[in-house]
Amino acid sequence: MKTAIIVPTYKRPAFLERLLVNLEKSEFPSDVTIHVMENGPPCGGEAICGKFSAGGRVRYSYSAAAGRSLAINLAIRTSDADFLIFLDDDVQVDAGFIAAYVEAARKYGPRHFFGGPLVPDAETECPAHLLPYLPRSAVGWSLGEAELELDASGFEFFFGANWAVFKDALFKVGLFAEELGVTGEKNSPVGEEGDLQQRLMAAGLKPVYLPGALIRHYVPKECYTLDWVRQRNFRLGVTEWILTYSHIPPRRTWFGIPPWILRAVVQHKARLFMSRLLNRPIGERTLWSIRDAYYSGILYGAQRDRAGRSQR
Repeated sequence: MKTAIIVPTYKRPAFLERLLVNLEKSEFPSDVTIHVMENGPPCGGEAICGKFSAGGRVRYSYSAAAGRSLAINLAIRTSDADFLIFLDDDVQVDAGFIAAYVEAARKYGPRHFFGGPLVPDAETECPAHLLPYLPRSAVGWSLGEAELELDASGFEFFFGANWAVFKDALFKVGLFAEELGVTGEKNSPVGEEGDLQQRLMAAGLKPVYLPGALIRHYVPKECYTLDWVRQRNFRLGVTEWILTYSHIPPRRTWFGIPPWILRAVVQHKARLFMSRLLNRPIGERTLWSIRDAYYSGILYGAQRDRAGRSQR
């Protein structure tokens, strides 16, 4: 069974080098390659890959277009592997990480996909009032120490930088949605791995949790600031518009925007303003700030769609 570790990288050569140093220390089963897919402006990824042999396993490709989903899809299409493990360039793994995935793939077969826990490697401690609004990439995620075949009805998704699936399954349900995921744009939507894994489960595949497939994910100190959390939730709002509302023709619009969105934005901005004016507790001010960012993201998504329609 040929296996490829797919690593998209964008303008982070130091992180890429750290990951490749880490992977060289891993236990490699036979027929495993590391496919680094640099996207956007070239930032030394090819030279870094050339420094690492890992037994001749490292392969480098480049795409001028900046986009995580686009880069991963290109790697999938060009890979000759049967089984794909997805990592990001800012993680580190234990020595038995790769073997845990390969053994599980052989054990469960192609009607399953797989994921493991995440431990944050944070530069600083997170303020308590921000914790409820952070993604699992910043706070960690685990289902314990037991290997589990999960009930799809109660499962959301494995973290995008730590999961694996058979390539044939991806071609059956479609690859990553390229309108989702990190790009060079500040307000790019998120949720590409959740969208894809939901399609896999709708096709009958079952998720399997692997405690041995643990990663440590670097969390810079800016991720524990209100500005970062607001921007993250703004992007969640953009994603919500794309996945939930953009395909529903509105009964009526105000200036091309569904009126419920405009009402929600005004209401949440007013609540945020009052919470600050009255100097409410920090938890309450944070709540309204995050909700304001989320609905502003939905509005941004709707406005972007309207602008796209007007240009056609």
